[in-house]
Amino acid sequence: MRSAFNIRRLAGTLLVSAAAFGLAANAAGAADFTGKRITILVPFSAGGGTDSWTRMMVPYLEKTLPGKPTVIVMNKPGAGGIAGTNYFNDRAGSDGTMIYALSISVAMNYAFKDPRIKFRLEDFHPVLSSPRGSTYYVRKELGIHEVKDLKGKVLKLQSLPPEKLMFGGRTPTSVDMTYRVSLSLLGIEVNSVWGLGGTGPMALGFERGEFTISGENTLAFMNTRKHMIDNGIAQAIFTSGNYDDNGKYTRDPARPDLPTIVEAYEAVYGKKPSGPAFDAFESLAKLGIVMNKTLLLHPSTPKDVVEAWRTAVREMLKDEDFLKIAKDELGPYPQIVGEPIREIMTKALNINPEAHKWLAKYVKTRYDVDLAPK
Repeated sequence: MRSAFNIRRLAGTLLVSAAAFGLAANAAGAADFTGKRITILVPFSAGGGTDSWTRMMVPYLEKTLPGKPTVIVMNKPGAGGIAGTNYFNDRAGSDGTMIYALSISVAMNYAFKDPRIKFRLEDFHPVLSSPRGSTYYVRKELGIHEVKDLKGKVLKLQSLPPEKLMFGGRTPTSVDMTYRVSLSLLGIEVNSVWGLGGTGPMALGFERGEFTISGENTLAFMNTRKHMIDNGIAQAIFTSGNYDDNGKYTRDPARPDLPTIVEAYEAVYGKKPSGPAFDAFESLAKLGIVMNKTLLLHPSTPKDVVEAWRTAVREMLKDEDFLKIAKDELGPYPQIVGEPIREIMTKALNINPEAHKWLAKYVKTRYDVDLAPK
């Protein structure tokens, strides 16, 4: 009798559990955007890199999001992307009908504690990250291409006086800081000219011979600077490398033939880089590579809606038509979806105190710029 009672009680428990599981499953699949309008907020003007990356996805998200909603892009420029991000943080609801397109410039401002920021990026829910590496290149007349081995190339660059190594960038605390820190890590010192409007003016100055060393995201360098490569003006020397969805550092998949900054360091110094300078480089590199272009949902978004977005993005990334039109925009970089982004993002955004102290001294000594205290 006791056994029969236990069996009946167990059966009842299983039925209740099954019913509860069914309700949970329904709740998990409840996200539905039928008849709704989805807004992707881009905190920059139309026509830029983040804007074009976002608009490329619109017709495919309209097919893969549940309910096949209309998807539009809202441009909200200002304050280096901070104004639009503050707007998203204040106005986006929890229903997933507004999603935010993060770029490296906002991530850099956040990492350096810009006082205008009113949000916590670590609390946002990551949906998609489109990594992009960077390529470092020099003008042909420096003669670096004549040196065959990697160690010799770096030693040659180290031997040149800064007035022969001219670098042009936006500001000392923009994404271009990554290039400067990387070169200093290798013992290569350059003269910098700041105040340029972006990669276009930087590349034009390089082409005219005003700058002799530069860096740019690898896809842009390969696609839009092809004429400089073909006519021999620009000689690629190494890349920033890449981080996969496990956070492992690898060669840049768009230029696997080129060594990384870390390989260059090891070739010259015979050991792996370490210490505050390397920690600073690593944080900046992760910001520049993994968080170059990222889709994020508001912190208040419920789990089922977050998962609906991630599922839609995974389906989009399987669409052969999308992959064809996105080839130049995404390159060979593995796209990262969901939670793997969060760990990399959190580590990159929170520069450790010693690395932050090193960076603060670096920009203060060289450019008389003050970073916000850690």
